Order: sequence, then C-alpha cells, then structure tokens
Amino acid sequence: MANKNNIRSIRFSDELAELIDRQQGRTFTEKFENLITRCVWELPMKEANLANLEEQIKRKQGQLITMSEQVRQLENTINDLFPKIQALKSGIDRAVQKWDV
Repeated sequence: MANKNNIRSIRFSDELAELIDRQQGRTFTEKFENLITRCVWELPMKEANLANLEEQIKRKQGQLITMSEQVRQLENTINDLFPKIQALKSGIDRAVQKWDV
C-alpha cells in the first residue's frame, strides 16, 4: 500500500459525503481514494466508449434515413404498379372468357 504522508483537512457538502460513503472500501479514506481513482482511470475510458457509441448511432441514423427513403420509393412503385396489374388481370380474364366458348 502507498505511503500516506499527506494530511489535509477539507470541507464538503453532505451530498458529497454521502457519495463518498457509497464507494467501496472499509474506511472513509479508502472510499475517498477509490472514488478519485475511479474518476481518474475509468472516466476517460467511459468517455471514449460514449464517443464510439454516439458515432455508431449517427451511422445507424444515416442508414435508417437511407432505408426509409428506399421504402418510400418502393411504396410509390407498388402504388404505381397496382392499377396496371389490376388492368392486366382484367384484360387476361376478358381474353380467357373470349376463348372459353
């Protein structure tokens, strides 16, 4: 364990005291050290992970926009084709009836 030569007296709010008390450790000093250590070591990794996730979200949003446009175009194509298909079906039915004498 590191040699603890630094003695300091500080004042802080009750909320901060509660936050420190919720940390892992047996004593207040261990809890305080664990909180500081986590902030120094884990925060940069979490921030980098968050930036990576935000970039992935942006890419997925772009893909969603592209796919939504493709769906809209497909719907328009289907709507354009449907009356033509119905007319073709009617024409085929008439031709079949004409030859089914």
